[in-house]
Amino acid sequence: MTERAVVREQLDRSLSTVSLFALSFGTIIGVGWITVLGSWLSDAGALGAIIAFVVGGLIMLPIALCYAEIAGMYPVSGGEVAYVYQIYGERMSFMAGWLLAYMYIAVTSFEAVAVGWVLSAMFPGIEGPVIYSFLGSDVTLWTLLIGIGLTALIAAINFFGAKSTSSFQLLFVGILVLASLVFVVAGLSRAEPEYLQPLFVGDTFNAATIGVLAVVATTPFWFGGFDTIPQAMGEVSKDVDLGKIARVMVGSILISLIFYVAIILTASVSVERTTLLGFDLPIAGAAGAVFDGGFMRQVVLFAGLCGLLTTWNAMFYAGTRVMFSLGRARMIPHGFAHIHPVHGSPSRAVIFVGVVGGLGALMGRQAIDLISGSSALVFALLFALVTFGVLRLRDSQPDHPRPYRFPGGKPGLWLASAFSGLVLLIAAVAPLLSSGGAIPTEWLLLAGWALLGLIFYVAAKPMRAEISAEEQRYLILNED
Repeated sequence: MTERAVVREQLDRSLSTVSLFALSFGTIIGVGWITVLGSWLSDAGALGAIIAFVVGGLIMLPIALCYAEIAGMYPVSGGEVAYVYQIYGERMSFMAGWLLAYMYIAVTSFEAVAVGWVLSAMFPGIEGPVIYSFLGSDVTLWTLLIGIGLTALIAAINFFGAKSTSSFQLLFVGILVLASLVFVVAGLSRAEPEYLQPLFVGDTFNAATIGVLAVVATTPFWFGGFDTIPQAMGEVSKDVDLGKIARVMVGSILISLIFYVAIILTASVSVERTTLLGFDLPIAGAAGAVFDGGFMRQVVLFAGLCGLLTTWNAMFYAGTRVMFSLGRARMIPHGFAHIHPVHGSPSRAVIFVGVVGGLGALMGRQAIDLISGSSALVFALLFALVTFGVLRLRDSQPDHPRPYRFPGGKPGLWLASAFSGLVLLIAAVAPLLSSGGAIPTEWLLLAGWALLGLIFYVAAKPMRAEISAEEQRYLILNED
């Protein structure tokens, strides 16, 4: 590497494969099984929801393996910012990175709203007085303050660096797994199979299929947590074998798939369907039925709270790394690449994600479906860009070192690309169908975020003019 005038900011390399698995698995599991289980069952039925998650999980596997190949080729922070830059160029890289930042920050807002929902189920009456309504749902004082307060706590954990983030993640992933396992074992031991009816929603095959596809359309969001690993590649310890990244990604998806299926099945056989869907949080109602209320119901809800915190922490972490990478590349103001001199964290990116994510906490519960739908669309778009891109790199960069290679050669990559294209089609069409032909709110939300990104991109133009194309490539990819 020739000596350069431009300085490439580098974060500490301290993460292990265990840390990467905790980031990925903890993000995938999250809190959806607590807050959105009712939507899955009402849209698709018990068996329909299980089939939707199996289909979604299996589609994700080849996509994850594509990510594993390109992450090994370019082990830098920012994930898709680097990959799309190499394959499609600067402007597409910025678009991918900015949309990715939206998705990560939006999920932190999702968690800020969901935490009050979970806590109100654990401690009825904690909500406080209604202070306003948003999208047709009431926003209450104490749940809002809790959401903002925990956003500040997650920001503080990330401010102290990757080691702090990793330790937090490992602790709460462990608690989540143990508490959830108790619920599944107890629930299946008392299963009432007749409660599974109806297996699908709708009186016809077409109606049932539409219900299943409605859930499949959101699965990129529920399985997309493996994407936190590419954001962390610039901080992976030098002792880690990059060829094993694929195992971490695939393992986190498969174990998460088993988790989702077990939770859907356990809840569905624990309480009669009408009663189950009548609960504010169906999983809490199912836990109450399994354990006759009381302490163990609280344990299950605490598991959901742990899942919420692990997703919140990992998505916050990933969002800061995307903003850091965009700043380092001068696609947004360079100040976002500032590294704290003591803690080694991208401190200004942390503050930005914390503030914007905290503003999202002002939204009510109705925003949860909006966030999951728009984020699923972003995930699907990025999956398509990356999988098709890995295929292109086999031709344009045949000799580039690949610690891991996607199995099956080009035919396998074409299959993965077809899967990602299918996911993108479903994720784009589903909001249109739900909106009755009107412009989906998800599209409008993404358009507003894109406009903000354009402002940031234009503001950074003088900074980009100070570096050459070769220097920008070095900043993004850490190579000539």
